Amino acid sequence: MASVIVKGSGSVSVKPDLIRLELDMQTRSSDCGEAMDKAENGLAELIGILETEGFEREDLKTSDFNVHTEYESVPDENNIYHSVFKGYCCDHSMKIEFSLDTRRLAAVLRAVSASEAAPQISVYFTVKDEEAAREELIRLSSANARKKAELLCEASGTKLGKLLKISYDRSDMSFVSQARYAMDMNCLRAEAKAVSIAPDDIKLTDFAEFEWEIL
Repeated sequence: MASVIVKGSGSVSVKPDLIRLELDMQTRSSDCGEAMDKAENGLAELIGILETEGFEREDLKTSDFNVHTEYESVPDENNIYHSVFKGYCCDHSMKIEFSLDTRRLAAVLRAVSASEAAPQISVYFTVKDEEAAREELIRLSSANARKKAELLCEASGTKLGKLLKISYDRSDMSFVSQARYAMDMNCLRAEAKAVSIAPDDIKLTDFAEFEWEIL
């Protein structure tokens, strides 16, 4: 039985409608318990700040929590380096998401930057409904594959028969815009006016393979 195998592709551009803030807070001490207490106090302060900005306590999600020891290389009198215990580090990575609003973003960044916790902040523009984009890609790649198969049959003087097989491996996709947003801490503390920006669309591509019988 003759058949034709075609790989279909689909591409979409999705407008970001969600802001994701990733917050990384580190606390250090020579005593493990003290490092943990500092982390707890910093988290409480951060939650309090976010609540004043209209968020709920449960909106702040932990993505990673890690307590580890740190060492540094120190030379002795013979200039031979040895690892010397430096202390404990508590690394708490969190995220919070909210609808795309650059003015609210600037207000949140300003409030967080003024805190004693002073977490490292990364800003990303993404989408709320990833599944809708994935479904549209599948529709487009399916239509693209069938069109290619029909053209091949037309060019070869054959007809497209029944569908025999579909091969699809759901791939990992980045639903994050390439747009970058950063404001200097001094600007934030000076309450600089936020600029209303339009983040670049998120470009997505997916593939699926189809096999049809040829008549």
